[in-house]
Amino acid sequence: MSVPDLREKPPRRWSESLGQIRWLPRLIDKTRAALAGDLGDYFFGQSPMDRRLLHALGIGHREFARIVRDAPADEDVLAALQARSPEGVHAARQWSDALPRRHALFLFMLDLDDGYLGGGWNVMRAPLRWGAAIVVRMIKRVWPSHAVEGL
Repeated sequence: MSVPDLREKPPRRWSESLGQIRWLPRLIDKTRAALAGDLGDYFFGQSPMDRRLLHALGIGHREFARIVRDAPADEDVLAALQARSPEGVHAARQWSDALPRRHALFLFMLDLDDGYLGGGWNVMRAPLRWGAAIVVRMIKRVWPSHAVEGL
């Protein structure tokens, strides 16, 4: 099990999938980082996109964090989710299929912020990262996440 330090590099890209569910590998990275205290300027417990995926899976942040904490590999997370709720995994796949169409602008901005776009887009990255960091820190201060406390 690899624990990413999200203070140093971004989580996996939104388009990476596990069990045909986009966003799940990214959420696993953010969860592992939150559990390790290495979340940086990313959300865990406050992200609307995370909440939408977890809602489709029929699970909350704390329970998801417990599954990730106890799973040595991504495939073990997927197996635990499948054992817990096969219909939730099916609903998450449907949510995942619609993700690029429903949230194209958000996903473009996310890719830009995380550095997944190259070429001339990098000119826009620094101001976006600066602004995003301010917003994230403000939200974390006003609405702190308690999703991994005591785990």
